[in-house]
Amino acid sequence: MSHITTSSRKCEQFYWVFINEDLKRYMVLSDEELDSADSLRWELMNEGFDVLWDSALSRKQATRYMKYLYPDCRKFELVPVPVTFKEACNFIDMYHRHHPAPQGMKFALGFSNGRSLIGVLTAGRPVSRFRDNGQTLEVTRLCVQRAYKNVCSKLYAAAARVAKEMGYHSLITYTLVEEAGSSLRAAGFRFDGISPGGSWRSHGRRRQDRHPTGPKKIWVMDLRTCKEK
Repeated sequence: MSHITTSSRKCEQFYWVFINEDLKRYMVLSDEELDSADSLRWELMNEGFDVLWDSALSRKQATRYMKYLYPDCRKFELVPVPVTFKEACNFIDMYHRHHPAPQGMKFALGFSNGRSLIGVLTAGRPVSRFRDNGQTLEVTRLCVQRAYKNVCSKLYAAAARVAKEMGYHSLITYTLVEEAGSSLRAAGFRFDGISPGGSWRSHGRRRQDRHPTGPKKIWVMDLRTCKEK
């Protein structure tokens, strides 16, 4: 019996409460969520979130604790905000890990933490002329601040809803081969193979690329059959 108890304690998961007193917001994250991204705790602290409690036994217990001791503090929620092309480009140039801002777009989407922009998505005509059939839209850039979880999948899902309302039949995007694509799968995309990579150039017009040109994973969503997220 003691062996079972000891083992269960070793497997027990705790929940952390982070609070941002300026925003009057808090969030609850599990050990597992924090371990999945080694830098997440420090990213949150850079965003003004401090550790208030690191040993809650459940999300419900953590939420009750906050409601009782901090009644004026609300659970953190993403705030959708309108974003201009210029604002999206400035954000991408500042935070994107390996791509500069796109040259044009059909639309841009953004999320705020209630005070400032924390994630943007731009969508436009497919870069590949073989996919530019008038019924396909491409997510050309997705850029989020790493401290905030689930922003990527929510932006992808929002882009799918907008593209479907605009009459597009499919939504595509690309990721580096080493990227897992968890957010894409969560939003309803399916893996569709590996692109050969390379650069769009001609003999008479060479270009200097400012982004990775190697093979990339292709992701596709059929907007006619997908269920709204």
